[in-house]
Amino acid sequence: MISRSSLTLVLTVSAVLVGFVAAAPRFSAASDADRKTCANRQATARDTVAACTSVVNGKSDPSEQAGAYQDRGAGYLRLREFDRAIADFDAVTRMYPSYSTAYAGRALAYCTKGDYDRGMENAKQAIRLDPKSAKMITYRGICNKERGAWREALADYDEAIRLSPNDFDHYNSRGDVYRELGDERAALADFATAIRLSPDNSQSYRKRGKLFFDKNEYDSAFADYDRVIRLDPTDNTAWAMRAFLYQQKGDMTHAVADLEQARKLGFKN
Repeated sequence: MISRSSLTLVLTVSAVLVGFVAAAPRFSAASDADRKTCANRQATARDTVAACTSVVNGKSDPSEQAGAYQDRGAGYLRLREFDRAIADFDAVTRMYPSYSTAYAGRALAYCTKGDYDRGMENAKQAIRLDPKSAKMITYRGICNKERGAWREALADYDEAIRLSPNDFDHYNSRGDVYRELGDERAALADFATAIRLSPDNSQSYRKRGKLFFDKNEYDSAFADYDRVIRLDPTDNTAWAMRAFLYQQKGDMTHAVADLEQARKLGFKN
């Protein structure tokens, strides 16, 4: 059973996966299209999995093969195929037992599945292998969020921010925790800091907009969802939320147009 905070995890994973690709053992120089797609952060999850499978099954040196397993595991995470992701991260740790990012990926897979004991064990091992990495600490934070250990998660994100104070993702994540703890003021402050550090990241506006919406502060929510749409016009939920907010304003023409766009983009509810 996927826990109730898994949606937050899915939104977070897209940022986490950049670390997987960047930290993976580098491929040898090659012009092969599969190698390039396997290592390409912008490739779709399905394209990543297909390309990395070709690399894994082909002739390659150990470093190249481990990199392909790591990247394919990240692709499987994005597809929510957690057992396959775990199997790939297992392959990496067998080849490179000190590779912290594979333990981190395995932690995410286990925790999202609801196997918190094994997830936390892997998150802690990632931190032991790379104790000064804020990114490694955030994996434990995600696991703590998944199991509802909000105070422990808050401590994790406090530590991640201490180690890497200019990473907007950490403030977004801590803002989520503050919100769960009922501290809306602190959550808003963290989302505002994330926006200051990265003005073009739509995630912070989306999170803050939802908080304003739940507080019935509709004008502020409207401004944030409007910004989300400008930054990410494919976000169907933002279109739907702005449709509702237009309705609240009595502007039915724009409300209907936004809801139509949301449905075109796949909004179902």
